[in-house]
Amino acid sequence: MSKSYARMVQSRLDGHYVAFMLFQYAPTCVYHSSFISLYLQILARRLIFGKGYDKLAETDERRKKINKFKESAWKFVYFLSAEVLSLSVTYNEPWFTNTRYFWVGPGEQLWPDQKMKLKLKAVYMYAAGFYTYSIFALLFWETRRKDFGVSMSHHVATVVLIVMSYICRLSRAGSVILAVHDASDIFLEIGKMAKYSSCEGLAVVAFLLFVASWILLRLIIFPFWILRSTSYEVAVILDKEKKEFYSSVYYYLFNSLLFSLLVLHIYWWVLIYRMLVKQIQSRGRVGDDVRSDSEGEEDHED
Repeated sequence: MSKSYARMVQSRLDGHYVAFMLFQYAPTCVYHSSFISLYLQILARRLIFGKGYDKLAETDERRKKINKFKESAWKFVYFLSAEVLSLSVTYNEPWFTNTRYFWVGPGEQLWPDQKMKLKLKAVYMYAAGFYTYSIFALLFWETRRKDFGVSMSHHVATVVLIVMSYICRLSRAGSVILAVHDASDIFLEIGKMAKYSSCEGLAVVAFLLFVASWILLRLIIFPFWILRSTSYEVAVILDKEKKEFYSSVYYYLFNSLLFSLLVLHIYWWVLIYRMLVKQIQSRGRVGDDVRSDSEGEEDHED
């Protein structure tokens, strides 16, 4: 059996495994998300309205603020736990600091013949489950914002990248990409929760950390280290004889999706920059939202 045929068979098996895991744990995720949603609603009422929250009348404005707080709290829990998981798995690996090892090692192994460790599979299952859920949440449950189309494009591209990099043994680069992307979102959600709770000081600090991490991780490290490796370094490291059609197809598709993410990062940076200018003009006061200009005219409710 040739190596190309063996890889093709293994790729199909990996793809079926990803789909099986997503559908197997979907009911459990729905149950736990419902329980977490109830807890977050109670927490939101307490933080936003104070001790007498149970005596306040339920108005449309208060209900929307509670829903937004719940969304941010749920995302904060995911991004923080995902970042801890990603760093615990990748921090001591050679490819965390040297992108060359995305493609070579251990020993004489070269991509796409590298074996994927079990702990990397755990990172991928965790991320795939969240972003698959995020597509449906954005459609049916979350507050509809003006950047809905951009957010949906981001979620779809992310799910495709996760599944494809899992199947094509690109998990080393993928795990570092996940670690780079999740970090800035932690500060974003902290800032939103602080804003909804009227904690202006914490909101300002979180927003500044968010801006700094966005520039460093998504506009510097992602394009100049990771994208450089996936688009240029891999072609230099691997022997020309090893560039088979199987590898070339996924090389171009993978990099096309990664560059599309970079375009989205730049688009969001324009919105972030506008928020930063408004914050300076208002002497430190953070606006209502960071990655959207404003809420849409209609909101999606549960």
